[in-house]
Amino acid sequence: MTHGSPTLIDDWLQWMRDFQREALTLTQLLEFDPDSVNDPELLSVKFALYARLLTFLDTAIRHTESDKLLDLRIVARNAIECGMHMDAASRWPDYLRKLKDDDKASRRSLAVEIPAEILDAKNRRIRQGMLNDKTAKRLQPTDLGKGSDFARLVLMYRKISSDTAHVTASSLDRHMATDTEGVTRLTIDPIIDDEELYEAFTTIALTLLLCTWLLMDAVPESSRNGAMLELAERYQSLYRRDIRLFKDQDE
Repeated sequence: MTHGSPTLIDDWLQWMRDFQREALTLTQLLEFDPDSVNDPELLSVKFALYARLLTFLDTAIRHTESDKLLDLRIVARNAIECGMHMDAASRWPDYLRKLKDDDKASRRSLAVEIPAEILDAKNRRIRQGMLNDKTAKRLQPTDLGKGSDFARLVLMYRKISSDTAHVTASSLDRHMATDTEGVTRLTIDPIIDDEELYEAFTTIALTLLLCTWLLMDAVPESSRNGAMLELAERYQSLYRRDIRLFKDQDE
């Protein structure tokens, strides 16, 4: 729920719809010969990251259409995480190893919580094998952001984690409102203000563009098409228009 500007919501919703259409067209055109790239597995992971990002874009569009704007802000964090991974995958020579180590470390943490006595002999051996592998480390979001040129995405990831996505004092406070008579009421659909909407829309859009450019740069013989360049220009125009709105409100 929001008291926000209809223009802000409608314009960004249209941008996301247009991007979704062009991105789906683009993914049908992008292809690569495994023999033509240095690391086909890494490129496949980048395609998977892009597919995951487009899944979150579809969710963001549906939340916006349904006026579920707290959910939109939460899904913005999921989209940003994809962007942080795509950025790291394009910068780190050992990204794949770290990604796989993160998976191993996650499974080890899960294995610790499973009592051995409830398992049969085969699964106890599997569990013990996971516990014995102590070299793998978790890949933290703060690690992904180190050395990135996109500090704003890292900052917004942490901000949304704190005030919306995770259970914190700030996120819970959204669901409680005290009126002038001192009566506190709870809401399951708290209000999101214009600035928070702006943060959600712009970080989703920036992440989409960033991941598109990084994926296209990784695919041999691909080039940035006119439709995507036009979307980038529209993003810049909307970004500048709306940031001026908040500056005017502060003055």
